[in-house]
Amino acid sequence: MSKTNLGLVEYAKAQLGLPYWYGTFGNIATEALYKQKAAQYPKYYKRSNYNQGWAHQYGQRAHDCVGLIKGYLWSDTPTSKPKYNSAQDYSANGMRSVCKEQGKIATMPEIKGLLVFFDGHIGVYIGNGEVIEAKGHNDGVVKTKLKSRPWKYWGKCPFITYEEVRGNS
Repeated sequence: MSKTNLGLVEYAKAQLGLPYWYGTFGNIATEALYKQKAAQYPKYYKRSNYNQGWAHQYGQRAHDCVGLIKGYLWSDTPTSKPKYNSAQDYSANGMRSVCKEQGKIATMPEIKGLLVFFDGHIGVYIGNGEVIEAKGHNDGVVKTKLKSRPWKYWGKCPFITYEEVRGNS
């Protein structure tokens, strides 16, 4: 199945409102996954990092920021179980480093599905000045305005095909 920029946008939109869990990429949130991730990344799973607890998120898909992109790459549909692919397993900064086409945010073309970055964080540009990002444990997957966040760079994800659909279409 060919992965495209427009498919990435649709996947990201389908994840709006779902939880952020560090180290996840569309995995279903469960108590077992929580225990695994808390052991793997203890500093990200402290009670102080998430005010409402975790159990109310069980049963939902969870992503971290770069996991939003990996979830698209590794899932057949926005709700199917992701299949891990080590060849595409990059951190947010690592994903930026493999973008062959990239630049400073001021030079970003109006192309849906571009990745946007600041140090340690990544989002998906969906057009019309908007970004979908897995923002953090207290926010989850949200839509934000490009100009309201400190994005510094853009890049074309090297693992998808960009259909040059521009503008508000």
